[in-house]
Amino acid sequence: MRQIEYFVACVQTGSFSKAAEALFTTQSSVSKTVKAMEEETGTTLFERLPKGIRMTQEAERMYPFACQILDNLQKIQSSGRIPEAKTLSISCNPSSWFADTFVKFYEKKQDEGLHYQIHSADCREIVERVRERMDDLGFVYVMKNQLSAFQYYISRNYLEFVPLKETVVTLYYGGGCREGGAADFSKMKLLQRFPDEFSPDNYWNITDEKGRAAAEAETVVTTNSDYIMERLLQFGDLVNISGGYLSGTPLKETAKGRTLAPAEAGIAFGYVKRRGEELSSPAGGFLEFLIKRLRD
Repeated sequence: MRQIEYFVACVQTGSFSKAAEALFTTQSSVSKTVKAMEEETGTTLFERLPKGIRMTQEAERMYPFACQILDNLQKIQSSGRIPEAKTLSISCNPSSWFADTFVKFYEKKQDEGLHYQIHSADCREIVERVRERMDDLGFVYVMKNQLSAFQYYISRNYLEFVPLKETVVTLYYGGGCREGGAADFSKMKLLQRFPDEFSPDNYWNITDEKGRAAAEAETVVTTNSDYIMERLLQFGDLVNISGGYLSGTPLKETAKGRTLAPAEAGIAFGYVKRRGEELSSPAGGFLEFLIKRLRD
């Protein structure tokens, strides 16, 4: 670390003497440290000039990595000095039910000093976030006919999926639709989120009880905005294909829902976690609250 620190200082100041001033040491110490680094790496890092030094090509390649190492070291040192607040970090597929659940959890816990990081994403991004320890838990909706593929995918990332409840694919009719009782995909104009191979947003293989395929419908709007989704369903003549509400009464009263009954339209709702690891106290508390709400 000392060699890297001295090397970066030499690059930034352009001389051994100025680097020594910045590091509160002697020019001799800087020169010896850089020489030792050159010997250990088997490269010449600087050309010694009459006035100062100049990086070699090898040094130019090494410099960004050296800066990254020092930056990470500074973050480690800073994290040790700052008291760690209890933080709940979770991600989820876009879901009005999940949003409502989080709001109620926040209202219950708002006096406990918790911090929250809530990220909305598709299944693949959620898996990556949990794997990279950006989130403690990731909540997803997975089509049952894709569940085996999803289980295999996350097992390769040292994760596990825990199903919590089954629901079905539901057609949500916007407030401007004339009739919500009949499904004719060929006449529908769809409002969908960006497709995810594991979730109901990837609706191409979905059929109704009469075998009519959702692929016949025309996708008019694709968005990742929950606000746009709910506003268009309130007043527009669009239809959304997504998971059924998991418990209680849906928030968007204006959107008429009609479920698709066939088994292939089934959806598993659950969470992704790192395999073999215990949950943090905030994550465990939220999961317990969510499971209780599923049962209500």
